[in-house]
Amino acid sequence: MKPLQSSDPESVGSGRYRLVGRLGQGGMGVVYLGRSQSGRAVAVKVVRPELSTDPEFLRRFAREVQAARQVGGFHTAPVVDADPHGDPAWLVTAYVPGPTLRAVLDRVGALPEDSLTVLAAGLAEALEAIHRAGVVHRDLKPANIIVAEDGPRVIDFGIARALDGTAALTQTGFQVGTPGYLAPEQLTGGAITPAVDMFALGVVLAQAAGGSPFGDGPSAGWLYRVVHEEPDLSAVPPSLREAVGACMAKDPAHRPTPTAFLEGLTVLHRADGGWLPDEATRLLARKDTGQDPTSRDPGQDRPAPDPRLEGRPTDRPSDRPTDRPSDDPPEHPATLAVRDGGGEQPPRPVTETEPLPDPRPEPVPQPGPGPRPGAEPEPVPLPEPLPRPQPEPRQQRETDRRERRKPSRRVVVGTALLACAAVTAGVLIWQPWSGAPGNGGKPQGSASAPGPAPFPTAPLLVREDTAPGWPRTCHGVIAVRPAATDTPRRLLPGGSCDVLPQWAPDRKSFAFTRVTPEGSAVWTAQADGSGERRIAEISGGRVSWSPDGTRLAVLRKKDGVQQLFAVDVADGTATQLTDGTGRVEDPAWSPDGTRIAVSLETTAPGDWQIHVVDPAAPERAPRQVTRLPHPALDAVWSPDGRTFAYTAGTYKGSTKGDIRLVGTDGTGDRPLVATAAHEMDPAWSADGQWLAFVRGPYETPAVWAVRADGTGERKLTTGSAPEGHPAWR
Repeated sequence: MKPLQSSDPESVGSGRYRLVGRLGQGGMGVVYLGRSQSGRAVAVKVVRPELSTDPEFLRRFAREVQAARQVGGFHTAPVVDADPHGDPAWLVTAYVPGPTLRAVLDRVGALPEDSLTVLAAGLAEALEAIHRAGVVHRDLKPANIIVAEDGPRVIDFGIARALDGTAALTQTGFQVGTPGYLAPEQLTGGAITPAVDMFALGVVLAQAAGGSPFGDGPSAGWLYRVVHEEPDLSAVPPSLREAVGACMAKDPAHRPTPTAFLEGLTVLHRADGGWLPDEATRLLARKDTGQDPTSRDPGQDRPAPDPRLEGRPTDRPSDRPTDRPSDDPPEHPATLAVRDGGGEQPPRPVTETEPLPDPRPEPVPQPGPGPRPGAEPEPVPLPEPLPRPQPEPRQQRETDRRERRKPSRRVVVGTALLACAAVTAGVLIWQPWSGAPGNGGKPQGSASAPGPAPFPTAPLLVREDTAPGWPRTCHGVIAVRPAATDTPRRLLPGGSCDVLPQWAPDRKSFAFTRVTPEGSAVWTAQADGSGERRIAEISGGRVSWSPDGTRLAVLRKKDGVQQLFAVDVADGTATQLTDGTGRVEDPAWSPDGTRIAVSLETTAPGDWQIHVVDPAAPERAPRQVTRLPHPALDAVWSPDGRTFAYTAGTYKGSTKGDIRLVGTDGTGDRPLVATAAHEMDPAWSADGQWLAFVRGPYETPAVWAVRADGTGERKLTTGSAPEGHPAWR
């Protein structure tokens, strides 16, 4: 909660509800934490001034508030008071303490089957009550669901329809709803019925199970899949798969009603009376007291990570699970009551500056100038499925958004309408782009002068911490950003200490380090997180793939000294590649497969320098490459094999850590990122144009990115959970 601003009212309802702080704001207005005259906590939504003077909005708002006040049931946050004709208009709902389902999923990951059945039943009961009152929610999503001790609560129902056709919002390009949860008929101009809420229910349940029913990627491509393709329900437990799939039927007439859905549902109740995993239950402890729900009692901690995980000097734990979630609290449920169609990823949300593209075809489906700003194309019948369009290059959209001045809202509206119209009609309006690795995302055959390197489109693996505790405990889980500015999606179920992911060369799988009470080992999994397989025991630290994907460079201890080994991925057999007395760290296989770079401690303690090892001649001593005045750790080869990016300095040193570049022959050492903060763990993009890296204290690090020429620095971590160990390739 944030303090009131000078422009905020002190109360509404002639003093009946005193406002004590801001919970959030969105397209419709600001939500405040309020107190009734008896001191009861309430959520107060105050409508934006421009809407309060819009007669059409006020008429619709009054009608929908009246309908919403008829909604009861155990699983809603009811409307308790309102003045649709006030100056400004306002609405009061019950305040239900607890995190949103979005916050729970972000922190905990996929819910187990028993929790999913309770969630499904609670949401269906809420929709049953909402629909019985003649209301269609139209924006059901995890951010509009409060997770309470006795089940879920649905908020922000019955108001969305008041925004339809409102002039003040049309002028800003604002649209109702969140693309990730809109039914096909909402995208194609069809009738809005209660069935749209059942479609959203199916999406919510699939996401709560850890899935992404229509995949990820550019908004236009996602919308096409919603309209034309069947959802991926592989993550949904078999007992729920048929019911969830029925909710997402393309034809709204084929979706079940909430009552029919409930009749076919078997709810699994836990013996202890709870309905959530333990970690999610601890989130509920915050309520509105400010208590950190992720704090753990000493008796609840998992066993401390095996020190073999680290395999590195005590002042250089960049490869250790050091991070914990930031002190920022999970988003409060009342905050979401004002989002009115934005804020969730994936897919990307609707905001006031980036409206929902309209997928309905233009009368002449061909590239050309966008429709008149604010104009609504007439609904036309949805065409038969056409060949799926090539996805829009993500880096182009990122370049447009960051490298150029933000376009006007009218321009955004026209462009978005045209883009999505072309998607539904099957018209390709994008340039043909090469998908070959290393091309940098440049147009084929382009003869124009090169501009700033566009942001990479490749998915970025990261380690995400689901709870605080390091260095005492590790809560790392492997996640992926389908594009590096999206919210990470967890690939593994968690419960272990999973860190240091590395893509296989073909990107069909990845390797990672897992630490359990029994020790550390390198594991692999498919790109979607399935098929986990233990490869071999290691002493911790980073691993690196050979370019042909058959071996992994790993660290193991031999006679008490950490050495470099090559492990066969197929059978786990290992070959020792070093046998000196100096400690070895940070293996990185060269792009041509002929060398492995390591950080090796020389005769002086703490003097870590880059060396190279010949895996074909393990009897040869490592060859020293750098003789720098600072430690050189985390060395990674550029894709062309000419440059190392590395971490210079140590966390306890005077300069902490910086990211530097040096030629693979040891010449040309130069800074890339050097600030007062601690930077570490560089990772090249596949085209060699960008590097991801980690910045911040061990407890709360974040992933950043910068071009190899030092320009375009940007923060990629936007959520509340700290992130580390980025891997683009």
